[in-house]
Amino acid sequence: MPKKDIFSEVEKQAEIATASRASWRGVLSLDIPTLGLGAVEYHLRAAKAHGDLQPVKVVKLDKKTGKEVVSREVPRIYRYKEGPNGERLDVQEVSPDEAKKFVRYKGDFPVSVRTEKRYFLKYELEFTGKWIEIPLDQTLDKQEGEEVTPFERTTRIGVEKDGFVPIERVSEYKFKEVYQLAPDTDKKVAETNSRVTQLARYLVEKEMALVAFFSWGRGYNFYTSVIYPYERKDGRLWLLMGLSEGILKLDDAWCGLGELLSLSVTKCPFFAK
Repeated sequence: MPKKDIFSEVEKQAEIATASRASWRGVLSLDIPTLGLGAVEYHLRAAKAHGDLQPVKVVKLDKKTGKEVVSREVPRIYRYKEGPNGERLDVQEVSPDEAKKFVRYKGDFPVSVRTEKRYFLKYELEFTGKWIEIPLDQTLDKQEGEEVTPFERTTRIGVEKDGFVPIERVSEYKFKEVYQLAPDTDKKVAETNSRVTQLARYLVEKEMALVAFFSWGRGYNFYTSVIYPYERKDGRLWLLMGLSEGILKLDDAWCGLGELLSLSVTKCPFFAK
């Protein structure tokens, strides 16, 4: 069976006339002495080459009852005192009935109204019309029964000292998305094309790919980021970043399709260095 060409979709990008827009900017931080790469940083931007990731389905629950919770944008009323410079002091949320007691022409406090995201029991709201509010700190998020917390957006890709694999192993990663990396030429960081090209060329010569954690934005998607060079026969050179969900895990039982089950993991072709 011919080996799957993981770059087939990337090649299609070259046929698109319009330039790809940068959708991420951040820092690639390296410290890999064994590869001859000391502590060094690259300011990069990334543009998608292909791929779309399905959103992770997360359910928000009330910690006390275990019931599902939903968010709604609702108006909230606050009373406050005005400071000497017009600043708002002693701000407190009040109910509509309480607000009537604190309007400026009847009491000592002015009131303000603003729309906020609040959380309510889903069943009671959607089926009985009851707005039973649940404080955010009394909720938790679950994915397929397991409690999860959102990741913050990655602005620094930190490659650890052992964060690399032979480039031949890149084909083992199932990428959801592939991005093209380029220098961030903003005056604040002043990255250069030559430095990034040298990194790509260095990885080509070492036949290595870099591996690190990546979070695309605040949410629940966890990625393994694989940064690797791609050189075409015409001499064009790209530095690509593939995002694979979770961490690459290979089941030992499938090594060699049963013929090498008695061998150790280090002798398995999938794990060959």
